[in-house]
Amino acid sequence: MKYTLWTFACLSLMGLTGCDFDRQEQHEAREQSGKMSHTMRMYHLHILINHALQMSTQGGDMKLLGSRRGPAMLDKAERLLQRAMSGPEMAALHKQGHANKAAMKMMHDLAGSTSELTKQMRALSKQTANRDSLQMLHHAIEVAATGSSLIMLSQQGMAGDIDLVMVNHGQTMLGEASGLLHEVANVDAYSELVRKIVRMLIGIPEHPAKTTTQ
Repeated sequence: MKYTLWTFACLSLMGLTGCDFDRQEQHEAREQSGKMSHTMRMYHLHILINHALQMSTQGGDMKLLGSRRGPAMLDKAERLLQRAMSGPEMAALHKQGHANKAAMKMMHDLAGSTSELTKQMRALSKQTANRDSLQMLHHAIEVAATGSSLIMLSQQGMAGDIDLVMVNHGQTMLGEASGLLHEVANVDAYSELVRKIVRMLIGIPEHPAKTTTQ
């Protein structure tokens, strides 16, 4: 009888210990899921902003060509940007305490500059001076936005080896965007705003620090 009671007690303790391990694992899984969830939401919102930028540059190019579709494309870009920045997903991130994070600040800065650029693009037309240079600047934005989005998607680690391919190609695109900026000599408020946006997407200073040979 004593042996039976002892065996039952041991099994009960093992069951309780197993429950504790299960609870701990579930707690850790929930924590990890929460971290992944808010990071993924932030990345996806950032990618939406990047796409709004690409739509804006397409609308701007259409304006430079005299196409009536330009304003409509700019409207769509503004609506997408507003949806990304004012939707429930962004509100949830702020409510969860992510408002002061560096990535969030960068996203808001990029969104603000994107909104300003889209407004300025409405003034473009077929008569705008330096159209070729402006289209080159617009192309730099598109290339940088694509590279930025590729890198953010790959950083989620969901596609195995292809993630490394995406990172490498994304970095190549960012390098291409940087090179395009140096090919355009325009110095005015519009071109400076474009350069600011491209630099934000690239994430490098305008003039990288020079290295010294030891």
